[in-house]
Amino acid sequence: MGWAGINGPVLIVGLGVLLIGLLLPWLTAGLNTDRGLRGTMVLVGALACAYALLPMFGANRVSDPSIDPPPPPPVLTAAACIDTLSTRMGALTAASRLASHAKAASAPAPADPIGLVSGSGTGTYHAVADDLVATARQQGVPLFNRETLGSLDNLHLLANPKENAALGFAQSDILAWLARSDDPANRQTATLLRLVLPLYAEEVHVLARTGVHTLADLAGRRVLTASSSQGSLHTAETLLRAAGVVPASLDSQQTAAAALCSVLTGRADAMVIVAGKPTPHLVSLDALRDHPARPLDGVHLLPLDLPLDNTGYEVARIDRGDYPWVAQPVSTLAVRALLMAFDFSPQRTAYQQRRCQQLQRLGRLIEQELPALAKPPHHVKWGEVNPKRTVSGWRLDACSRVGA
Repeated sequence: MGWAGINGPVLIVGLGVLLIGLLLPWLTAGLNTDRGLRGTMVLVGALACAYALLPMFGANRVSDPSIDPPPPPPVLTAAACIDTLSTRMGALTAASRLASHAKAASAPAPADPIGLVSGSGTGTYHAVADDLVATARQQGVPLFNRETLGSLDNLHLLANPKENAALGFAQSDILAWLARSDDPANRQTATLLRLVLPLYAEEVHVLARTGVHTLADLAGRRVLTASSSQGSLHTAETLLRAAGVVPASLDSQQTAAAALCSVLTGRADAMVIVAGKPTPHLVSLDALRDHPARPLDGVHLLPLDLPLDNTGYEVARIDRGDYPWVAQPVSTLAVRALLMAFDFSPQRTAYQQRRCQQLQRLGRLIEQELPALAKPPHHVKWGEVNPKRTVSGWRLDACSRVGA
């Protein structure tokens, strides 16, 4: 117990009255020996002392930090974290989807739809695809957005003649890997694909614990990617291999929210997200800025340099304005998002002829509508699209001929 909170003046008076009551005969040289008066003074003095000392023993006393243990620090549980981020991601994507769906709803449903394979419903691919689908359907091009697991899934769907996947998004580093793969099946897939349109930079975000300063620090540590992003897993494997880093594990089994929360709560060391900024996955962290546990103090975005074999990569930067919780600009890498198509140009069948004609209409539409797509309410990444950008290693699609 501590001395803080004691009523000093009352204690002094109480002690004085108590002592006078005890010593009254001596103080009066034996002239006053009234036992009743002495007893009353002793009782009053004792009660005053007890009242003054009560805060030392009562429930309302002020704790002494030198004696009392501090209260336990606030904790962010994994369940609460996942619930918060999932809700925030849903809110971020709902608004953009609502605008795109309203625009698409004004056009008649397509009779012979063209599948555009995009990515996770909370990712940039899907949001950009929504914009393109809404614009295309207004102009009579029967496009629809098909949610997938991302780049690798898209490439396999594009190459499969049994799938309605005429168009799809893919990362430049994955396409570069596909074309030079040791697997003949992968190289064969690459020969079936054509470049319709170079899109935007997809920044590599590595959210890491503050004790991790470089990729090399991830040796022997746990690294995550979201289960909904095969492209992020491929890029993580490529960059770690190029840096000679072997992590304890590279796990891609969790949802985006669960993986983020594993890093935020210290159960994992880093998460790799390849997506055009600002990605809802990382914007959602603003929902935790005011949490008493201050989980954002324990993480940061890891700066990255170009690997020696930088095929498919380019220099990029994440700025303070991209995410509210980022304090300083971060140098990083980016891959280029590309809109690819199956090569329908041989037109050997009626189906190929019809698809080639539809892609031709879509190509003209993209060139015509790009200025409008670069403005709100469309995704900000449309502002980066330059149809004249050169992408080495890929033949242009002969049907759409965007930028030709």
